[in-house]
Amino acid sequence: MRLLLLLIVAVNVGLFAYGQGFFGVPPSQEGRSPARLSQLNAERIVLGEPVLSAHDRR
Repeated sequence: MRLLLLLIVAVNVGLFAYGQGFFGVPPSQEGRSPARLSQLNAERIVLGEPVLSAHDRR
């Protein structure tokens, strides 16, 4: 019974490490290129006046 518990814990730790990217690129980031995503339509971004909350207006 103890062996089964240790096996389950070891598999759980291994899957967590894989999901966080300890063995390479995390599965959630495969196929993405973050540098390119930040450049798409950069010229269309327009910054306006900051919006103040009620707390900041006092």
